[in-house]
Amino acid sequence: MFGKNPQKFFANAYIALGRYKGKEVFGEKLDYKEFTKKLFQQINNCNTYLVEHTALMSKLVPGEVRRKDIPEYGMFSVRELITNAVCHRNYEDQGGKIIIKVFDDKIEFYNIGGLPEWISPENITSEQYSRNPTITKVLDKVEYIEELGEGWDKIIKEHSEHPLNPEMPEIKSTTNSTLVTMFSTKEKFGEEEHVLSERQKEIIGYIEKNGKMTTGECAGLLEVSNDTSLRELSKLRSLGLIDKEGAGRSTHYVIK
Repeated sequence: MFGKNPQKFFANAYIALGRYKGKEVFGEKLDYKEFTKKLFQQINNCNTYLVEHTALMSKLVPGEVRRKDIPEYGMFSVRELITNAVCHRNYEDQGGKIIIKVFDDKIEFYNIGGLPEWISPENITSEQYSRNPTITKVLDKVEYIEELGEGWDKIIKEHSEHPLNPEMPEIKSTTNSTLVTMFSTKEKFGEEEHVLSERQKEIIGYIEKNGKMTTGECAGLLEVSNDTSLRELSKLRSLGLIDKEGAGRSTHYVIK
């Protein structure tokens, strides 16, 4: 599973992700992705996709100068559920794969292999089970998971501390499969708050990493014209997220 191409031996050992418009699969399918190759790449690439395709709210916090970014979902929980699916799926069952469905109001994580009979959604934080102990041990060594079984405790803690009070994840398990659903907080975003677009999130991320950004760098990052990049930067300035410094050719933008 940690070799270059585990799908050569386990054809369905990958993550299939569908993104839909609306709240049901009957809506328009906006995107479909397959995350293949070794398990590390599956986890990282799937997590990156979900970070980029879920909403980020920018909110003014009383007493603070800068706005606070609040994600639609607890992003530790998202990564933990991806990793859990990869770690605990039943690889002996070659007929199915990990399936993730992204809707306007939720994300569903479907996995091959049900919970063992002594573990239920009610006692999942106090019981422990590893279907694939070797995979679990490797992922623990590189700090991808909590081998001590603390992952669900941290998921619950993140939901409890999220400023928009999201509904706790729902777990449904049968003999052959497990479905975990995370619920969106997007409907709780207020009118005075702003949901950043994917372009705006890219700009903020670039400035946070590099300290500043010019209009030309923004155009190159987004693969757009200078006029379009200037409009995006102006929007972020109007939201109070970035400042403009310098003049002429030395003009650049920094986090406010």
